[in-house]
Amino acid sequence: MSELKLRVATRKSALAMAQTTLVAEAIKAANPGLTYELVSMTTEGDRQLDKSLASFGGKGVFIKELEVALLEDRADIAVHSLKDMPAEVLPEFKLAAVLKREDPRDAFIARGGVNGLKFMQLPAGAHVGTGSIRRVIQLKALRPDLEYVPIRGNIQTRLSKLEELDAVVLAAAGLKRMGLADQVTEYFSTEQMLPASGQGILAIETLNVIASHGVAKQSIDAILARVNDAESYAIAVAEMAFLKALNAGCQFPVASFAEFVDGSDNLKLRGIYWDESSQRLLRAEISQSVIATAADATGQARAAGFALAQKIREQL
Repeated sequence: MSELKLRVATRKSALAMAQTTLVAEAIKAANPGLTYELVSMTTEGDRQLDKSLASFGGKGVFIKELEVALLEDRADIAVHSLKDMPAEVLPEFKLAAVLKREDPRDAFIARGGVNGLKFMQLPAGAHVGTGSIRRVIQLKALRPDLEYVPIRGNIQTRLSKLEELDAVVLAAAGLKRMGLADQVTEYFSTEQMLPASGQGILAIETLNVIASHGVAKQSIDAILARVNDAESYAIAVAEMAFLKALNAGCQFPVASFAEFVDGSDNLKLRGIYWDESSQRLLRAEISQSVIATAADATGQARAAGFALAQKIREQL
């Protein structure tokens, strides 16, 4: 292991590079003697910033090129924001590990930053920018009198929209990892706005077969196991299972959020789903025992996600 250099695939955006470096440094710290190099690339999702994600392939457009790098032996692992990943990875790959979840909430940034108007203080007709239909549906439930404007691009590009918009809504995790938390006017509670499934979780993806340049897959698994956060992994599996059970992607206003309550094994899982036919935002909640460190923790978490999806289906 002392001679191993881990090749880490990442998107080229400033946020992706910062997040991938965070992951790579954590792996290095947990595995003395290991080094790494970043293999950066631009994905289809980064190139087509003038289109909505739903119009040209959904969430997978941010990870396809990184997965190809794994298949072509140009990288050993790939780092993604979990919320950018499909509900289920292809059979050739696996979600090998996740870091401890960062703040999962959505952040509201008004013109004027920390001194700007709070969301409920905005005048009727104010323009709020967000690239997420999940956010728009929930924001409309809180303030139907505002105008919601679609925006895409990196964090700095979105923040620059404050020159023409009254406010923007972004994920708190990305802002914090980029050192921009001081620009946040306020945070939405998860009761006000359910985060995207996987929001705030950094995921490490690997091949599901023998790893590259002669390093046994078992060695890669052992290396990554040392940085995996068991509770965040169980949360990730539960939230993504909910999406899979509903066959939902980024073109659907759907989300799930799981959390362990008071340091116990009680996993509280909440979900929302927009039913187009009835024009209703459906909500469901369950609590289920999930022992994050158990051998069958993944199965327990997946069952919780499926159970939550069933509660949504019963309302359709």
